[in-house]
Amino acid sequence: MITDPGYPFSQTLKAVDFHKPTFVCYRNKDYFDLDEIKEFIKFAKKHSKVILHYDSFDESLTNEIDGIHFPSGKLDLIHDYKNKTIIASTHNKEEVLKAKNADFITFSPIFESKNRKGLGIKALESICKIHKNVIALGGIVSLKEVNEIKRSCAVGFASIRYFYKGI
Repeated sequence: MITDPGYPFSQTLKAVDFHKPTFVCYRNKDYFDLDEIKEFIKFAKKHSKVILHYDSFDESLTNEIDGIHFPSGKLDLIHDYKNKTIIASTHNKEEVLKAKNADFITFSPIFESKNRKGLGIKALESICKIHKNVIALGGIVSLKEVNEIKRSCAVGFASIRYFYKGI
């Protein structure tokens, strides 16, 4: 699960409590609120492994989190956090190769998402041959997409809208 500041914070906590995802990534590109991040970590750790998006990361939180999610523009920093689960955003083969030392990569968009053309399941399958822990991302809004991902060799999926839907 990836959080989105476009949803009320209380709805984010309800979504984490309801779905109990394996990983929940706190991502907020709109503003930085250390108190909110701390509250989120304390709550979410009861249900999931907590990953902070690099834009929401603060060194003071290092011991409180399980990992860091690096955007594709920050892949050079992956080596700096060896004791944490590292997830890297990728969108093409070059980025996948650059993120080879990440524990997991997200590859996106798989399906059409916010006016971006989806890369498709075949592209996802080819990326899974390059990196062993690929998380499908992008346009996953219903069980239809989740089931397509389950039939692929991806280790899982990430989404914003899927987890907030109906909460």
